[in-house]
Amino acid sequence: MIITTKTASFSLHEKGFVYVEFLQNNEVFDVEEAHAHINAASTVSENKKLPVLIDVTKSYYVPSSEAKQILAEFHLKTAEAIVVSTLAHQLLSNFYIKILKKCNANHPVKVFVNKNKAIDWLTSHL
Repeated sequence: MIITTKTASFSLHEKGFVYVEFLQNNEVFDVEEAHAHINAASTVSENKKLPVLIDVTKSYYVPSSEAKQILAEFHLKTAEAIVVSTLAHQLLSNFYIKILKKCNANHPVKVFVNKNKAIDWLTSHL
């Protein structure tokens, strides 16, 4: 099953983690879209805690501060791998990780430039 919001597609990867691939378009990433992400991830994971791979390599989105907070507080994650392709992605990911720490998130998060390395790391958290 694939669920697509305005900004990303969500599926359950064959290795057992939630795969989020951000789309290449100009949609707004606001609180409403953050809630759509939460609903999509909850649906594909069947409300189970699973690792999440987030691929932002095609994305130009800058979620609002409120949207980042909502995503950081999402509790159905056992680990989070973020795949980036630019310095801007890296900086935004580092800011997101700081928000996670403020929310007392208790799952590991790591940023990668190589999707295969992200998958290897993430599957060690299944």
